[in-house]
Amino acid sequence: MRPTTRFALALVPSIAIAAAFWVPALPAARGWFPAPLDDVYIHFDFARSLASGHPFEWIPGQGYSSGETSPLYAVVLALGWTLGFRGKLLGVWAAIVAALSVASLVGSIARLVGPLPRWLLAPLALLPLAIGIVDWSFFSGMEVAPFAAALGRTLVALERTRAPVSARGGLTRERAQWRLGAWGAALVLLRPEAVVLVAVFAVIAARGAGARSGLTAVLRGAIPGALATAAVLGANLLATGDPRSAGAALKLLSSNPYLSEVDRARVFAENLVTFYVKVLRAEIAIVPIAALALPVLALAGLASRRQRPVAAACILGALGWTLLVSWNGNAPHHNFRYYAPAIVLVAIAAAIGLATIARARGGSGRAVAGVLALAVFGLAAPCIPKQIEHYVLATGNIRDQHIEIGARIAALPHGSRVLLGDAGAIPFVSGRSAVDALGLGGYRRLPFARAAVHGEPATIELLEHLAPADRPTHLALYPNWFRTTTSRFGIEIDRVTLSNKNVICGGPTKALYLADWSALGDASVPSRPGALDEIDVGDVLSEEAHAYASPAPNGGWTTLDVLADGDGTRRFDGGRIIPAGGAESFVVRRAPDGRARIVVRTDARPGAAKVRTPREERDLVYEPAKDGAWTIGIADVASLVRGDRVEIVAAGVEHRDYHVWIEDAPR
Repeated sequence: MRPTTRFALALVPSIAIAAAFWVPALPAARGWFPAPLDDVYIHFDFARSLASGHPFEWIPGQGYSSGETSPLYAVVLALGWTLGFRGKLLGVWAAIVAALSVASLVGSIARLVGPLPRWLLAPLALLPLAIGIVDWSFFSGMEVAPFAAALGRTLVALERTRAPVSARGGLTRERAQWRLGAWGAALVLLRPEAVVLVAVFAVIAARGAGARSGLTAVLRGAIPGALATAAVLGANLLATGDPRSAGAALKLLSSNPYLSEVDRARVFAENLVTFYVKVLRAEIAIVPIAALALPVLALAGLASRRQRPVAAACILGALGWTLLVSWNGNAPHHNFRYYAPAIVLVAIAAAIGLATIARARGGSGRAVAGVLALAVFGLAAPCIPKQIEHYVLATGNIRDQHIEIGARIAALPHGSRVLLGDAGAIPFVSGRSAVDALGLGGYRRLPFARAAVHGEPATIELLEHLAPADRPTHLALYPNWFRTTTSRFGIEIDRVTLSNKNVICGGPTKALYLADWSALGDASVPSRPGALDEIDVGDVLSEEAHAYASPAPNGGWTTLDVLADGDGTRRFDGGRIIPAGGAESFVVRRAPDGRARIVVRTDARPGAAKVRTPREERDLVYEPAKDGAWTIGIADVASLVRGDRVEIVAAGVEHRDYHVWIEDAPR
């Protein structure tokens, strides 16, 4: 059978299962191609920018963003935009890519498990498609389907590195290893977590290097993926000052400053348990215990000497992927899409296990494998209708909330700019400039993702770095997510509330507000004339410049207030809460090299605090303050030089610190 014919045959079930999800969801999408996740439109945003000549930008003209964690998928989508699939039609292109990708995966599995009779080969190759939660991710418009296609090709390339010369299609072993490495690079450019797969696959390929150098084989299989990863990290570092992607800065457990190491371990374990309970026990088969069939069959693949390397690669890769993904605080959300590649790997290993059974001696192996394959389908496929129902509801949620609010923003006056918490459909639909409060979209190198994990006050502090004319004119936020921002800085002018069950959005209501930033200052203008140094507590940029250390995770929570300053102007300031007995510290960048005055701004509830320098300790003495005004505390020290680390200690009760200035002490 010719390759084109095989691919066409694989495309038929891919389209059929895709249609089972898309067709019922079309009415809920109301004119848009059904997409059940706002993150789909984040990819669309980056693709549109790339096609318009602004690579790595969330919105053209707003600067580099590290928020696209699947740059290769953005390239694929940008190709569709260039071909004419623009606006709503980009969803159609994503659907075409998904169907072709799943067909490619099916073809790769057929190559891995073959040769077998067609009646047996078909169900084995289609095994991942029997799992509804995997189909949901495949056809969601996310990068999961192209990733799965690249994963299938990578496993075929891995098999060739271990195969005899006659089975490598004319490739030398060295060239087969380089091909494996090239596919590994594609994997990491589609999902950064694939670094764990590249490592596993490279080591397994090296074990088949024979008398040749195993280290050299590992390098051939790993270097392209490592270089691709290094290129992304390097670009992020050069453009933003942080090698991490915005998603990593926002979502990884290690990025949350308020989690202790024990807390991180607990959440990590909870993610694994949630995945087991809600997916492995509830979505793989209609009978929970039957979900064990896939891993058991996967282990059976280890019995075949020829297919053991690929089966082992799938099993170890799935384990490593699951552990790595569980370090993502968002892993249990978005219908567990982050775990889909691990499930696919186990399903591929199970298909290999069934093929191993089919080749067992005695002649009855094929019949047994066929019965087992039908049993797997019979147990797994009944879970698909529930996933289709979820897909339809999620599509309706995205259409009725995100796309709807985006359409309303499009009707705002020209030049409007919106602060939002969902970086996908709203800017794509509205075509307006936007600032992402969570940082997945980039805006002029400002680290909104890094600020977001500290809380709303840190986000608003970053807005002070924008000129007043550049600040958002409107807010499109969940009032349940951004209570302080919406209540202090917004005047509600519109809202969208879901009428159907909410299964995917951050809240049932997203509101549109007119923004009022009149209380914000200007970060480029000194807030206290004559000060030699200034530490704006709660502002991650100012804190970074002063090597600030908070008492987190057991303190240092951000807070904000709007109170009158010395001339009576009501002024916003963000700060941090230092619990009783806790301390914060910072490094002085400029000092008078002698007597100095340390001035601390706190709110209307000043608490006893001490100021420590490397050479002395002083009590913070508060000036009398008017009602509704900021309180100023002062500590004069005999000696302060540049590079000193200063501590502010909360003595007895908590202390709220909003700002610190270093001045010359009165003579």
